[in-house]
Order: sequence, then C-alpha cells, then structure tokens
Amino acid sequence: MRLVILAAGDFPAKGSEGERLLHAAETVVACDSAAEAYYQWAGKWPDVIIGDLDSLAVHDVPCHVVHDADQDTNDLTKAIDWCLDEFGEACRDEIVIVGATGKREDHTIGNIYRALEAGVRLVTDAGVFWPVDANRPLQVKTWKNAGVSVFAPDSRTQMTSKGLRWKLDGVRFDTPYVATLNRASRERVTVTSDRAAFLYLAHNPRARRAVVALGSNLGDRAAYLHQALRTLARLPETRLVDVSRVIETKGVDVPAEFANQDFFNQVSLFETTLAPLDFSRRMHAIEDELGRVRTVRNGPRTIDLDLITFGDVHLETPELTLPHPRAKERPFVVEPMREIGLRV
Repeated sequence: MRLVILAAGDFPAKGSEGERLLHAAETVVACDSAAEAYYQWAGKWPDVIIGDLDSLAVHDVPCHVVHDADQDTNDLTKAIDWCLDEFGEACRDEIVIVGATGKREDHTIGNIYRALEAGVRLVTDAGVFWPVDANRPLQVKTWKNAGVSVFAPDSRTQMTSKGLRWKLDGVRFDTPYVATLNRASRERVTVTSDRAAFLYLAHNPRARRAVVALGSNLGDRAAYLHQALRTLARLPETRLVDVSRVIETKGVDVPAEFANQDFFNQVSLFETTLAPLDFSRRMHAIEDELGRVRTVRNGPRTIDLDLITFGDVHLETPELTLPHPRAKERPFVVEPMREIGLRV
C-alpha cells in the first residue's frame, strides 16, 4: 500500500520527492485545509479528509470526510490514528507524511515530533525524517558526506552508530541539538537506539534521478530482475528510491519464433551522482554479468536494462539517447512509471 498523509503546511515543491509520493499514492489522507491545496494541484479531491474542519472552506465534497472535533489532538494526529485504525498496525511502515513543514514553525516542530511518536516517515523538500525504533536498527543508504542530524527527546537515550563522521556511541543527549549537524562518512548509515528517536537525512542537491526499465524473458525471470536491481543499488554514489511491481507482458518487435516468450517488466527509480554515460555503461556491464547475449536482434534475454530518463538531461549520441525515444510508446514502461509517481 502507498499511503500518504498530506498535512496543511507548505505543499510539496514541483519535482520534489513529496510530489512524487503524492502521484504514486494509492490512498491520500488530507488534514483539513490541505484537501483544498491537493484539489488545486491534482484537479480532484483526496480519498479522505480528516480533522476538526475549522479551516476547510468547502464541506460538500465527493470523498470520505471524517469530522473529529477533539481539540486536544492536532489534525495530523487524527490522520495517523485514522490510518492505523482503518488499515491496521501493519500499515505503519507504509505511511509517509508530506506537507508537514513550513508556514508555522510551531506546527512544524509539533508535526515532526508527532511523526516520531507514531514511528512513521516524514518527507520534506529538503530531506527525510526517519523514525528510529527502540532496539530496532535503522539502516539507510545515503551519500558520503551527506548531512545527518539525530534527535532523541529522552535524555537517557543510548545510541550506537556506524557510518557517521562523529559516532553516537556514548553520547549524552542532554540537549536537543547535541547530535545535529553530523555527516555520513560512507554510503550507508546505521543507528541503533534503546528509545524512540529520529534521524534527519538531507537530500543531495548534486544527485539526479535515473529511471531504469527492466525486462526479462529467459530463464528465471523474477530472479534476474531481482539480481539486476540489487546490483544497480550497489553502484557507487547511487541509491535505490523506489521500484514498481512486476508485470507480465508480450514482447514488442521480437522475432516470430520467440513471440511466445513473455516478459517480466518493472521500472525502478534511482538517485545518483554518476554521469549519464557512466551510469549507462555500468548498466550494460550488469547485463553482461547476468548472461545477456546479443546475437539475435530483439531476441530472448536474461535481462534488459534501459535508461529512460536521467534528471532533466537531454542527450543524443550513438551510444545513448535521453530521454529514451520510444518510452512513451511502451505501456510496459509507462504504466509502471505511473505506479511509482513518474511521468515519461
């Protein structure tokens, strides 16, 4: 489930991770007046509107409205509690909060701490707040030298860390800012805490988004897709952001004798600071490692990796064209892209 709660702070910026998550959401729950901002952006109402409704100008809307007049909890709290009641505890890891910062600093601080209390992720235009559960290590793939801050509301908290320039082992959390303004010393950061805390990870402004389409119609198709994704995610200066479900499709422009060999397809989204040609060449090297043979044009293949877009890069060379010139004509690319909130 892709479950997004839209708070009534600043609406996610165009092209931001928050906006992508709204595009990809299966269910959007809006806090009070955030519903109107969503309508102005999407041209439709969210699936659910919840809150005391004191800020919502329009009340007769064609969606599920939950009126909760309790003034002891804010609308974000009501939205989180409604999601957990409606979909169960299993959905906690699937909930993402966007639009929770900006406008009023007191609301921003309150929303961040409410996300911490609930143990759910909060995405802003500048970064991500990750909950750190007690005695459950948090591991995130990031960038060397990325900005990292850790917050522990309980001064008795004890933490350990790997991959941070200044380790958290033995740190006394006697002030709210004691573990802020840290840096990642490598591309993977692990934090363990004996009490609830949260880690803020800043976005890398140098990173660009690479959309990769994967296909396989030979051998163990699911295994080849999985292995290709794992290998791509281990590339240097590269982080897997999202991946679509696998769909089964007929081949396009394949030789007649192979027409009955259906493909498994999916689309993945990466962030990388590699150059486009470097990223593309590494993709082709992965195809070779996984046994792709190119003796027959459009013949069966263990794995096929296509670079669809690479940020806003436009490129036309004998080796690589960006964006991919035929992507819009291929439903097995367009549909999975839409699923993860992307447009060709």
